[in-house]
Amino acid sequence: MRKYFLLTSLGLLLFSCANSEEKEAVKLTSFKDKISYALGADHARAITESGDPNYGKYDLVKMVDGFEQGLKNKESFDESCKTTLMKLYGNSGRSFDPKFAVKGSECIGKLSGVIFNSSWTKNKALDKIDLKLVIKGFTDGLNKVDTIIKRDEQSMMIQNFMFDIYKLNGEKLISDAKKIKGTTITPSGIVVQTIKEGNGTNPVKGGDVLAHYILMNALGDTLQSSFDMVKIYKQPLTAFGLANVIKGWQEGIPMMKKGGTYKLYVPYHLAYGEQGMYNPQSKKYDIQPYQSLVFYIELINHGPAGSLTK
Repeated sequence: MRKYFLLTSLGLLLFSCANSEEKEAVKLTSFKDKISYALGADHARAITESGDPNYGKYDLVKMVDGFEQGLKNKESFDESCKTTLMKLYGNSGRSFDPKFAVKGSECIGKLSGVIFNSSWTKNKALDKIDLKLVIKGFTDGLNKVDTIIKRDEQSMMIQNFMFDIYKLNGEKLISDAKKIKGTTITPSGIVVQTIKEGNGTNPVKGGDVLAHYILMNALGDTLQSSFDMVKIYKQPLTAFGLANVIKGWQEGIPMMKKGGTYKLYVPYHLAYGEQGMYNPQSKKYDIQPYQSLVFYIELINHGPAGSLTK
């Protein structure tokens, strides 16, 4: 669950320093305490487990200071920091100038803190996290003494926390969609919004459909796009059978008319459910478990089963 920790700026792999500090006693009593500590420790591992050959040359204290600044101020990783990291790693990003290690460590921390803040703000979950314990977990993680919570327990806790966030954001998505004027709400909970009414007929249940679509998650991120498949990847737009798609499409698309444009809001249990969509080639989820989805759909054509999918 670390995709939100990727330190993409400057294309660098960033790391921790060898200076360690004594482990401070800390009590984690509530779930909020535990998840905050675990998230901080896990965020640190994106640095410590990156395999940097310069591991041990960074200033840990400065990195933690920078992390704390980044958590509080999204603008803390500024042009000055970008320049510092360019000097630290060189234009190729592969060299290392120890003269800039101290300032560079602080900037790495700032970048890491900004990423943490931005990610959880976007996921609408920052208010569910104690930033002081995030910093403690991050500090212990950099020192590799984050043993207050066992590693496997941390991983399970973070995974379940993310699933709960997906559910909450999905519930808000569907709730907000139901308030849009002119939408149709089905008994199962899907919401159909007409953007442009079609003048053709409706697809039959189980029939074939040819349609362009854009798939988005509850935060508005585009996950798939048939427009991109055709334009960028030069793949032909192909028809599909309604009997072979998610339940939300099986129920929602027959409510649309040929030539129309619609938005279809689908609760997770009518989309990819608790399993999500795992891609064995990339070894990651294309669609996360428990994610409610939004589909922008342009219905081009339809016909009886087997008429367009031969």
